[in-house]
Amino acid sequence: HIVSTIDLAVSTMVNAIEYPQVESMMHFEQGQIEVLKLSIPNSCYVVGRTVAEIAQDSLFPAGSLIIGYQPHPHEDLTIPNGSTVLEPGSTLLIVTKPGSLHQVIDFIEGCK
Repeated sequence: HIVSTIDLAVSTMVNAIEYPQVESMMHFEQGQIEVLKLSIPNSCYVVGRTVAEIAQDSLFPAGSLIIGYQPHPHEDLTIPNGSTVLEPGSTLLIVTKPGSLHQVIDFIEGCK
C-alpha cells in the first residue's frame, strides 16, 4: 500500500491542529495503530507512578502500551519496564488505537 505525500502532509497538519500537545504521531497498518510521542507536564497524575501502575489503572485505555521513555531531553530513549518511574518533563512513546487517542492524552496530561 503506497501512501501519497499529499495524504501524509494533510494527515500531519490535521494531527498538529487536533493534538497540539503531541510532539509527533505515526500511523501504522492503514491507520489501525497510532504511535505518539507525548511530554509529561510537571504536575500530572502520572508523575511519580510506575509504568506498571499506569498499565493497571482502569482509566488508562485498554490495548494501549507505553513503549518508550526518555527521562530528559538530552538522555537516550529507552524501553521501559514495569518498575520505570515517570518523571516530570519526561517524554513517552505510546502505542494505541485511533479511537483511544483522546483518552490516552487526557490520562497522561491529567493534573493532580
